[in-house]
Amino acid sequence: MGLNEILLIAVISVLLLGGVIFRFALSYRDQVKSLKEQLRNLREEHKEKRHEFLKETKKIIDDYDADLKKRDEEIEKLTQQLEQCDEAFRRNNGLIETLEADVRSRDAEIERLKQEGEQCDEAVRENSHKNKKKSK
Repeated sequence: MGLNEILLIAVISVLLLGGVIFRFALSYRDQVKSLKEQLRNLREEHKEKRHEFLKETKKIIDDYDADLKKRDEEIEKLTQQLEQCDEAFRRNNGLIETLEADVRSRDAEIERLKQEGEQCDEAVRENSHKNKKKSK
């Protein structure tokens, strides 16, 4: 074999090896393009899901805020009712104390009048006993 044949075999081998390497490079290039496309799609999907999640979260938070506002209004309303009831209770207690004092003063007056009535009865009995003794 001559030098030309060895060179020809070497050149063909290098060309075949280069072709195989080129084929691997193209194959990996296609895989890289495919992976980049998948990555881009996943990022878009992630962005959409994140946006949807944020919208849902905002809606949930808004619903909770609305519920809290309703509860706060209800609490305020009940607090006002409680204050009104307390005020009415205090007024009624004051009225009851006034009426009890009035009843006590009337009871004292009744007791005084009973004693005066008993004294008058005794005085009348004594006078009637004296008159009976005098008339006999």
